[in-house]
Amino acid sequence: MSATTHRALVRRPADDLGRTTVEVAEVPTPRLEAGDVLLAPVNVGICGTDWQILRGLRDDPTHVLGHEGVAYVVESGASGLPEGTPVTVNPTHPEDPSFLLGHNLPGLWAERTRIPVAAVRAGLIVPVAADAAQPRVAALAEPLASARYGMRIARHAVRPAALVIWGDGIVGRLAGELWRTELPDLPCHLVGHGDDATDPSAAVLPQLLSRLPSPVVAVIATPRTGTQEALQELERHVPGTLLVDVHGGLEPGPIQLTAGDIDVAAIRAANCGGAPWPPPVREFARPHGRLLLCGHRGVAGEDLRHAVDLLRTQPDLGSGLLSHQVGLEEAADLVNSVLASGTRRFAGRRVLKAAIQVGGRP
Repeated sequence: MSATTHRALVRRPADDLGRTTVEVAEVPTPRLEAGDVLLAPVNVGICGTDWQILRGLRDDPTHVLGHEGVAYVVESGASGLPEGTPVTVNPTHPEDPSFLLGHNLPGLWAERTRIPVAAVRAGLIVPVAADAAQPRVAALAEPLASARYGMRIARHAVRPAALVIWGDGIVGRLAGELWRTELPDLPCHLVGHGDDATDPSAAVLPQLLSRLPSPVVAVIATPRTGTQEALQELERHVPGTLLVDVHGGLEPGPIQLTAGDIDVAAIRAANCGGAPWPPPVREFARPHGRLLLCGHRGVAGEDLRHAVDLLRTQPDLGSGLLSHQVGLEEAADLVNSVLASGTRRFAGRRVLKAAIQVGGRP
């Protein structure tokens, strides 16, 4: 890194399959406009959404990904924060869709990241405790905040008699930990591809769903390619009152359900960045019971700060999920190896959550 450049994990042009591998490159450090903040990321995560972008399943344009992590303030701009303050960044602006960190503007996979003044004034830079820069905390805080926020929405609407978590990735497993802590006697059924889950294609799954006591809360934590199918299966087979937290993204437009053709993406998008509270939960009638739909895009800053504090003070929370800790160069090897092989293995282990150590305190 020099006075005018820094290193970043940069996406290469897409291949014939739409995949974008990455490389470590020296890039110009962005010039700041009045009020902008410059950050020095320390530890950052590789998110499931990042993998979707890298695989060509999303068309997000930025050349530098990364929206999970902890950084230090280098230039404070309009934030009023002293240089060296540890912070995390809320990647979703509740009112301005042009700000989506690591999606449509350069993210945290870099030694320097610019946060525009509009995001600064919206309070999206969130100060955190001095010990929050450790890899597990930095990489898991955002998905934990999202899982916890979804749980708060569901518990505000119903008192569940059973829980289904559809998707056994990071968000799904964190959601399971949170629900078991809050309601240890609640029956919980995990649908996914792990050894402790029921496979989505299993012949026994429809019968299992049909026997659940009402009301049921279902958390859909799949990649966006699996959200619609999961919702349709749940809605078709679960009787009585069913509340579905549509955590995973999905394409806009109506989805055919027994309750009718419903624009589920619009319902999910109506709750953005933690606002409003209580969030809208839409109710629909179906032949075999009530259907309640909710979801959210992003969380509030306080949700992120609370997630950071939970991870700092509860070392067992998410302890088995951080599978890899790598530097920038090894992160490029990890990403490119996973894309080339089509598997989720690197250095002899399955990739669950990877944390990238980008730099140290400036």
